[in-house]
Amino acid sequence: MKQARALLAEAQRLQALISDDDRLYKEFSRQSGLIAGTFKDFEDEFRKRWHSLKPTRPESKPDATGQMPRASSVDPGSRERLLCARYLSIAADLRISIVVLRGAVRYGNAATIDVKRAEIRQAVRQLAGLIRDGVGGEPDEQVRTVEVLI
Repeated sequence: MKQARALLAEAQRLQALISDDDRLYKEFSRQSGLIAGTFKDFEDEFRKRWHSLKPTRPESKPDATGQMPRASSVDPGSRERLLCARYLSIAADLRISIVVLRGAVRYGNAATIDVKRAEIRQAVRQLAGLIRDGVGGEPDEQVRTVEVLI
């Protein structure tokens, strides 16, 4: 997915910017609005993609015992839908971290700066792992969890 790779590239640029103290204090405040806007655009793209992949519920009738049949396989779009939801979540986390980090830099709050740096590093690792490995685990359970959360 091209958008996911672009999101990762932007997140890595952000990580490089904030990892250097000089650049953090000199350049970050000027660029943070643009960077946050970029992550907001990614959120919007992934949200639109997620909504376009709404699962279709097959017409099913109860069997002789009155029980509804269980789906034997997962909708092929559900995995992609889950990926979009995860990318959306990571983009939102990065955008929020940028906003908080901007305030921490402005007011010189070293503890918050360290925490936000760590959160951004973690988001970059999660995103790289998600792009490299895809979604692991049992898809049915994960899709239900994401649908409940959204």
